[in-house]
Amino acid sequence: MPIIGAAVAGAVGLTGAAAAVAGSLINIGVAVGLAYVSRSLQGGSTAQETGLQTSVDLGGDQPRGFILGETGTAGHFVYFNTSGVNNFYLQEVYVLGEGPHEDLTRIWVNGTEKGLTLVSSDQWKRTYSVNDFVSTIGGQTLFVDFWHGYQDQPVSADLVSYANPASRWTAQDRLAGMCYVTVRAGYVDTLYDSGVPRFLFGVKGRRLYDWRKDTTVGGSGAHRWDDEHSWEYSENPIVGLYNYQRGLTLGGELVVGMGVPPVDLISGMYTAAANACDVPVTEASGGEVARYRCATYVAANEEHGSVMQRILESCAGSLYERAGAYGPIAGVAQTVTFPTITDGDLVVGQLVRFAAKMSRSDLVNGVFGSYVSVADQYQLVAYPARTDAAAEAEDTEIRHVQVDYPQVPYQAQAQRLAELTLKLARLQATASITLGLAAIVLEPGDWVRWNSARYGDRTYVVLSLTQNTDQTVTLNLRQVSTAAYGWTVGDEAPAPTPGEESVPAAQANGVTGFSLLAMTLTGAGGVKSPAVRAFWTPITDQTITAVVLEYRIAGTTDVLSERTTAVGNGEYLLKAGLVSETEYEVRATIETTPARNVVWTAWLSVTTTAQVVPSTPAPNSITPAQFTEATRDLVVGRMLTAIETLQDGLSQLALIVADVDAAGDLNKRELSRSLTVQVGSALARFTEQIAVLASENAAIASQVTELEASMANVDASLKARFVVAVTPSGAIAAYELQTTAENASAGFRVIAQDDGAGHAIGQVSINADRFFITGSEDIGTAVFLVDNTGPTPVVYLNGDLIASGSITASKLDVAELSAIVANLGEIVAGIIRSADSRFYISADAGYILVTS
Repeated sequence: MPIIGAAVAGAVGLTGAAAAVAGSLINIGVAVGLAYVSRSLQGGSTAQETGLQTSVDLGGDQPRGFILGETGTAGHFVYFNTSGVNNFYLQEVYVLGEGPHEDLTRIWVNGTEKGLTLVSSDQWKRTYSVNDFVSTIGGQTLFVDFWHGYQDQPVSADLVSYANPASRWTAQDRLAGMCYVTVRAGYVDTLYDSGVPRFLFGVKGRRLYDWRKDTTVGGSGAHRWDDEHSWEYSENPIVGLYNYQRGLTLGGELVVGMGVPPVDLISGMYTAAANACDVPVTEASGGEVARYRCATYVAANEEHGSVMQRILESCAGSLYERAGAYGPIAGVAQTVTFPTITDGDLVVGQLVRFAAKMSRSDLVNGVFGSYVSVADQYQLVAYPARTDAAAEAEDTEIRHVQVDYPQVPYQAQAQRLAELTLKLARLQATASITLGLAAIVLEPGDWVRWNSARYGDRTYVVLSLTQNTDQTVTLNLRQVSTAAYGWTVGDEAPAPTPGEESVPAAQANGVTGFSLLAMTLTGAGGVKSPAVRAFWTPITDQTITAVVLEYRIAGTTDVLSERTTAVGNGEYLLKAGLVSETEYEVRATIETTPARNVVWTAWLSVTTTAQVVPSTPAPNSITPAQFTEATRDLVVGRMLTAIETLQDGLSQLALIVADVDAAGDLNKRELSRSLTVQVGSALARFTEQIAVLASENAAIASQVTELEASMANVDASLKARFVVAVTPSGAIAAYELQTTAENASAGFRVIAQDDGAGHAIGQVSINADRFFITGSEDIGTAVFLVDNTGPTPVVYLNGDLIASGSITASKLDVAELSAIVANLGEIVAGIIRSADSRFYISADAGYILVTS
């Protein structure tokens, strides 16, 4: 990109990307300099008008305009008429542009290209029959009259003769100075089964004044500015630029263009640039064509800068302002005529600014984009991308930019422009130097050589210069090279296959090196769960912004997805929602900016590992081995039911979120309030947010209340969340309370949900270090206590508070019974003795003793 001062940008009207570039290095006043610069010097893409008119304009309030070069237009529809028996005869009029245009070259009817056969021609119009529209008796039924658009052209006799009623088109309706077509059709039901046909016209555009062909201004030929009949068709970008800047008139009134006096257009520079565009180059097809050609539609309501920028970019040109006058330079190598500058020529005491390299964000090592394809109805299609493998290696990353050429209908020319942009982008040096008065002869656009012992020997273009009050001249320079403008027929790449996007070879359209590995994750307490690690070749392409992975149980269609922006890591861990010892399928693709066509990898299979629970129980824990088979089945069964219920609840929440996301057109009302007090490090805050949302498919209400207190490194908070929602997937009501005091936390969640399909459940979950149920504030009266504050969790049951008869012998089921002491006396292993010792049974001795 060129590095020019912010003052340059403001003075000459640069905007967008060009203006952003302008402030990077040089920030000094400018006397004369760069006015408009093509992207070949910027090295990147800038927003611009396309100049394509492939949709028909309707209504009377349409801006005037004209066509430069050959392009397509649907025209401005201005007249519709039927006449004859049963309205058999149809007439339509489409205005194509202001002033004389050359010819009609193509026509598409209802999206299909049809051949044109010339029927007649005179100085005012050319009449064509449209092939494939023939009546049953062999006559042509569809004709097009192409009126060139001279100011003195006569009226169309056909429009006058068939006007219905007669006053609709009169002898005064000449459409003076307007190029237009009249479509004439005879109705045949087998030919127009879709009704009134739609048209797209291929047009060779404006006949232009070429000063090089005017003997009165030093040229050679019969061209005269005041006689449009002497003008000829031209695709030359500089000729088009000259005509636009001078302005095109109708009846002495400026209708399109700038109206710049010819004295302010430096004739020699326009001539040199126009001649450079006309130099023939050989293409791979074997023929010779002009080096640069331009095709675009220019509207009167466009900004002048946008039009000039578009024209200049078709020839990699720049426009310079020299003492109030304009002068263009086309994208060709210039000759260095000023003596080589050395360090000894620099004015002592004046600041030298020099940068050998651009910033990393400005590097460019590949160019791709689109041009206008005539065969594709003047739509933008890809040209072969131009890349530099050596530059990519030097930059250690891919830095490709998109540059479109909507004003170029030639694929080979688009390639040449893109290659020039790439080569100039690799010439990165910029400088600002001050020379003595001898440099006063230099002008913006000149090439100079600066052979510096310190900064190297390079060739530069003068972007701008300032004539200082002390008789010195400050030059703003950007590196160029004759080699950058070199091109041979062997450099031309074949056109992409129609319908395929041109993407640089190194610019991936998907992930590569994709593979999977089943893993086991070990959590707290030794619990092990399955996971899958996905691998791919680490990505360095800056246009790839994310990797997307989809996974599913083999043989199913329900897909889960994950997305990661860490594309350079080359791996990602999948662990959410995986079922143990199950075969999964996984695939991946990429997301890019700007968007381009991408592909998924093939589905790869992997089997997850087992879910493992530690075999050694924690101290004082109850294990299934201590239960009878019936009890074990009951506990395990209820646990599995609880897990399934929890999973169902999570799934239900996910469905509700998806419903809300897909509801669309949500009407939303929000209310929030807050209070905050802070003194030093002490902070107290209250916040509350309430939202209600509704659409035809969903209704949601939520409230979040939060209390915070903090001081120094200590903080405490309380957060309460409420939500109720009704969606197509069911209804849910939830309440969550979470409290935190530095390292301690506790909370609970209450959820009630019903999916409307027979699955309804209410759930309560508690998160706390100690949980108990009591009838008073005294923990000692607690009926039930769970204590997790010690080294091991403990569960207490207060027997004194258990209702009489709530525990019976039928409910006792343990592996070993050592002793029971009750009011019946004593029962120990091997001995049963009454409380008064009168009844005694000794199982070990084998006797029973009864005393009175």
